[in-house]
Amino acid sequence: MESGVSIVIPTFNGGSIFEHSVGMLLKQDFARPIEIVVIDSGSTDNTVEIAKSAGAIVHTISNKDFHHSRTRNQAVAMTSYENVVLLVQDAIPVDEKWLGRLVSALEDNDVVAAYGQQIPHHDADLYARFEVDYHSKYLGDAPIVQEIGSIKEFEMLPFDEGLRRIRFDNVCAIYKKKVLLETPFPDVPFGEDMAWAFEVIKQGHVIMYDPRVKVHHSHNRSPNYRFRRAIIDNVVCAEVMGKLKRDMTFLKYNDLLMITEKTNQMASKIHEELGHKSAGQGYSLKLLKKSKSIKAIYWFIMKLAKRAELNSAVNSGIVLAFQNHINYVLQLIKEQYSNATNEQLNDTVDQIVGSMVGGLYGETYASYKQKGVVPHDIALLIEENSKGV
Repeated sequence: MESGVSIVIPTFNGGSIFEHSVGMLLKQDFARPIEIVVIDSGSTDNTVEIAKSAGAIVHTISNKDFHHSRTRNQAVAMTSYENVVLLVQDAIPVDEKWLGRLVSALEDNDVVAAYGQQIPHHDADLYARFEVDYHSKYLGDAPIVQEIGSIKEFEMLPFDEGLRRIRFDNVCAIYKKKVLLETPFPDVPFGEDMAWAFEVIKQGHVIMYDPRVKVHHSHNRSPNYRFRRAIIDNVVCAEVMGKLKRDMTFLKYNDLLMITEKTNQMASKIHEELGHKSAGQGYSLKLLKKSKSIKAIYWFIMKLAKRAELNSAVNSGIVLAFQNHINYVLQLIKEQYSNATNEQLNDTVDQIVGSMVGGLYGETYASYKQKGVVPHDIALLIEENSKGV
């Protein structure tokens, strides 16, 4: 393979932000050859034209054929150079030295892949900005080499430490193409980057996080999307790692619904304290439409929960933990973004609640799945509420 860099970007209706990203790629101060490979899944805007005008190799597929793993593997096979960069369409390099730093992270260290730091887009809403900034602070300012001595060692690690060892993302990452061809992205529906990282680490390879490599990337998401995304994220993490953050099989279907209702009531009180009297649920919980009897039970439970305390002290404890988490995050945000308005804080409350409740659903489903049997009502609940992510 020739010495150069291939930049792979899956696209779908990338719009102006994709045009901005491509513009920064064309400005890179980099001496070696660069090619851009775009694999587009049925854009109806001018994404394909933007890519072609930038000199990219463009391959189109139907939208129904897009798959996080298979589509990226398909694009990698089309590349020419020894190093392959995976980028998303809304990630924008911060400057003209970005690619040089990314290649150095790979070539100057004994690693097979490296990924960079994300910083919020200039138009990021309050919670999107906090989310990205907090994650970067969590990872730290120094490069991190990620490896494990053995599978047995990994199995002994606490969940959060295990996650730190295999964390990876394709927002902005560079790979040795040889390794990508030998070990393609696993055929998983979501989280292909982390699943791949775990596979190569198990083989004895080393990967790296380098915060000196930066791209603008963030998402202004609705509470409803965050709710559904949190379900998927928690399920995928547990499945990829083969371990649980905590065993949640003590929760039943009715518990999840009652905790959801109590959490929404608690959030409404926080809204009132922030001067937003008419706040409602910021995300929509899809009922089990395939079962009318279960749907009827849901409304009975909701009415019961509104006029009585939860019967379970454990469930009440979860709601209290949620409340403490919201207050903690709001305090951090007020300290870090002193000009935040009450309206922004209200929006943030809804997004936090969506993420927390979705995370609880995902953890519960993953716990049952690893135990071997998922109750039918919980399986349907997750199916109904995780579509479209």
